[in-house]
Formats: sequence, structure tokens, C-alpha cells
Amino acid sequence: MLTDSKFAHHRTAAKRFLLMVVFLNLGFARPSLALDEVNLHISAGISGNALLYKFTIEKGFYREEGLDVRPIQAGMLPGIQGLVGGSFHFSQILGQGAGAILRGVPLKIVMVFDTRPLNWLFARKEIRSLQELKGGKQIAVSSFGAALDQMTRDLLPKRGIDPQKDVVLRAIEPTPARLAALMSGAVDAAVVNQMDRIIAKKNGFTELLFYGDDLEFVTAGAVTTEKLLAQRPDLVQHFLRGTLKGFHWLKTNEKEVVGRMLPIMKVSESEATDVYKAWLRVMSVDGTIPRSLQEKMITFQRKSLKVERDVAPENVYDLSIVRSLNEELRKNK
Repeated sequence: MLTDSKFAHHRTAAKRFLLMVVFLNLGFARPSLALDEVNLHISAGISGNALLYKFTIEKGFYREEGLDVRPIQAGMLPGIQGLVGGSFHFSQILGQGAGAILRGVPLKIVMVFDTRPLNWLFARKEIRSLQELKGGKQIAVSSFGAALDQMTRDLLPKRGIDPQKDVVLRAIEPTPARLAALMSGAVDAAVVNQMDRIIAKKNGFTELLFYGDDLEFVTAGAVTTEKLLAQRPDLVQHFLRGTLKGFHWLKTNEKEVVGRMLPIMKVSESEATDVYKAWLRVMSVDGTIPRSLQEKMITFQRKSLKVERDVAPENVYDLSIVRSLNEELRKNK
């Protein structure tokens, strides 16, 4: 039997325990348990590069780094504007990011996912060849100055089409809107990603080009502000380490990745496997690219944006952190 004094003691202990639970639930836990919030700009629609970030979050690689990464879909240009304005800490979009840097905006590309574009040009069913686009046919691309727009302007002349005279390029975003424009007849052709390629093929549209056959091009990865690099190098390092873990995991775990793709893409297992294998064809080796490709990208974008001054790769890319992290991960295997 409990005496009054023992009962009072137990009641006091219970109150202390409840107060501790409330204290923790209200968010007053130790600072070491708190996660840094990171706003990440990703492209709209479904793409391998956006899914890489999604799966990295789901696998818990960012939480291991003390980060709560929140992916936010937005158009390419608004996303870069948000990055510059402080709404985002990082952006996936490297084409618009590099374009902003060439115009003097203080950003840096700190990781690169791909070296070739996973994009296709599809046309209306009655158009059977690329040459049939001549005569002012309308082609839906991304926002002007973005990666898809730049690639299209570079690729078409290689196939005998002048993008200034023979066709009309239309800026249509986000990605699913380009396919919708093609299917509705609002445009004659559209540049699509892998997911939209599956839909376009099933609906009988004509595949005219695979961009990766002709072009080396960087489209996605991580770009951030020079301010964040200077003021929060720890945050940048944790974000890139988490991203790099996800990057290497995605490249080496086909069965699990394909399994995660199925409910998102709503395609067959064979179609998802084909998409996954296409990703592997264009992904960079370790999240970096050689200086030669950096220079090639800068030259291409300077020409596209009519930037006359010389721009050194160091002014656009800073892949030193990812290189260091790769070495760290290799040693810890």
C-alpha cells in the first residue's frame, strides 16, 4: 500500500515525466537533434534528375547529414530568380543557373548529374522527317536561354535546319505542357523528356531526334549562391554529401530504384527499367565533369547569350567540394 508520502513522491515524479514529454514535443529538444531546413528548387514534371533528389530524401541520406530538404517545383526561370532572392538554397537547374552566372549573378555550380541530354524531339503524326519542319513549323522548347532552348538551337543546324529562319521556337513550360501542346495541335513538334517520350510513342507521334546522340550537355545538378558558400560552407557540404550518397546509390541499385519508379511513373516494369538504363548512359561518373566539358559548356552558352567577355571555368563551376567528398566516401568504404 502506498503511504501519503510515497504517493506524493510518485505523483511528483509523474508530473516531471509529463513535463519532460511536453517540453520535447514543443520542440525544445537539444539543438543537436534539430534539422537545418533546406529549400531545394526542382523542375516540374517527372525526370530522372528530380527523382534523384526525391529518392535521396526518402532514403534518409539528408537526415543523416542533419538536413530537412524540402523540394519545391517551379519553372526554370522563377526557380533561379528564387535562388538569387533567397527563397531557395539550391536549384537543380544548371542551364538557367549558368546563364545567370554569365550575366554576372553571383552563383556557382557545385555538382553535375549528367553529361548528355535525355531529351527527344517529337512531331505530329503526319510529319515523318526533320526536314518537314521547314517552312515555319512551331517547336515547343523550354524558356528561352534555358538548357533545352540552347541545345535545340545548337542541334538543328547540324541537321540542316536554321532555327532562326526555318522554324519558330516557342517557350512553353513546364515540361508536361509541351507534350500537351503537341497533343492538342497547338504546336507541330515538342522537345520532351523520358516520361513524356513514353506517352508520345504510345500515342503515335513521330520521334525525330534523340539529343544525346549529338550533344554533350550539362542540364542538372546543384547550383547555389556564392553567399551561401561563403557564409554556410558547412550546410553546403552536408547537402552535397547527402546528394552524393543518393547519386551513387541510384547508380548501383537498379532493382530498388526501378521499384520506386513504378508507382510514380505508372509504367510497366520493362519501361521503367529502360528509363533507368537510359539514365545511367548520361550520368556523370561522380558528380563532377572535366574542365574540357566545363569550357565547352561556357563557350556554347556565351554564344547563345551573346556574352563577349571571356569567362573562366572557375567563375562558373566549383566542384572542389564534391571531389573532396568523393575521396572521403571512397576511404570510408
